[in-house]
Amino acid sequence: MKPVQFLLRGYAEHKDGVWQAFCIDLCLAVQGESREEVIRKLHEQTYDYLKDIFEGEDYPYAAQLLARKAPLVQRLKYHYLAYREQVSRLRDVFTFKDAMPLKLA
Repeated sequence: MKPVQFLLRGYAEHKDGVWQAFCIDLCLAVQGESREEVIRKLHEQTYDYLKDIFEGEDYPYAAQLLARKAPLVQRLKYHYLAYREQVSRLRDVFTFKDAMPLKLA
């Protein structure tokens, strides 16, 4: 596995008074009242998702679940927002790359 495959990509946006965060590599989404809350919730959800895959009943389906990408429109939005972040300061959206939450044996 390449090191870059241990990074999960996502974005968060503030829309209609609510923050939403999306992991485009695992097709996960959360909502919250602040940037910090949605990042924390997405970390927790990602950890639980991966734990269920590797230690739970979903293990036989690990290959499918780990390859479950977000819909194309969300992946395109991530790349668009990442580009816009490079060009200008955005206050209501941000993109991120974060390490996959793994515990080594």
